[in-house]
Amino acid sequence: MSIPQELKDLVENENENPKGKLLSDSSINKPSPKLPPTQEKEILQDLNGNHLFPLLLELLDRTRGSLAAMKTLAFYSRENFKNPELGDYFYRVVSEDIEKTISLLDCFCEYLNVNTPVKKVDTIHKMIEEILAENQQELVNKEIKIIRKQFDPQLPETTLTDEQLRFIFNSIFQYLLFSTTQRGRIGIMTRSIDPEDWRGEQKALLQKNQKYIEVLIVSTQLDLKRDPMEIVPSLPEEEHEKKMDIFLQLVKKTLEKNRGLMEAKWDAQKRMTILSVVLPIERRNVFQFLSPQDRLKKMERKD
Repeated sequence: MSIPQELKDLVENENENPKGKLLSDSSINKPSPKLPPTQEKEILQDLNGNHLFPLLLELLDRTRGSLAAMKTLAFYSRENFKNPELGDYFYRVVSEDIEKTISLLDCFCEYLNVNTPVKKVDTIHKMIEEILAENQQELVNKEIKIIRKQFDPQLPETTLTDEQLRFIFNSIFQYLLFSTTQRGRIGIMTRSIDPEDWRGEQKALLQKNQKYIEVLIVSTQLDLKRDPMEIVPSLPEEEHEKKMDIFLQLVKKTLEKNRGLMEAKWDAQKRMTILSVVLPIERRNVFQFLSPQDRLKKMERKD
């Protein structure tokens, strides 16, 4: 299994950077490539034939909130009637009408949901970002720095489900949190590959007519020059493979059952763990159904 030169340079040359910088200032400040901000909106517009769909969803949401507030107001207003029975009758009639209207709005929102699916994009990157955010405190506690060297902005979708992807990446990062020493470094790269371009030992298992996604994760242990008291003796590569954590064993089995692969390598000399996750590409366009609230979040302007 070979490592792209740019990712190898990233984790090996950290000590050469002044002031402990992992990357040049231009690399740090340069934002990660993202999909065009209007792409998902254009998909929705194509599906619905107009530009009013986002406004309609927001209007429905606000109307529902206003009706709920009116019902609350009607509840407290009944006490202002001189005739208590008339007050109760007023509240009952108003609240029943509001509940019917809210139910109708909910039904219409569900109708929009099941009839206007959204194209699924950038799932792998979003999944990695979510898991890193969930483990942010553990990373801070161990002073582990995540280096996002390269995320392919045109990375396609995979045939694996979201639940399978979450299990795979969550297990991998749990393994890294346990195995990476204090002040370790983690580099991540994603890219599309052809079977003949992959250098792993299990290359023969890849289908020649199928393209794949590779998620390459490199973890470096504590720099030997920093704190000799914290150095953990290196294990021979064979012994390290035998002691591979159950996290990676389960990930490997999950991938193999879904036409994917994973290879793990331990470089004792460089104190580096290399994980290569290979996922089959989904050739079809995949659409998903979002709730009105999720749609509004998805269509928010990022600028």
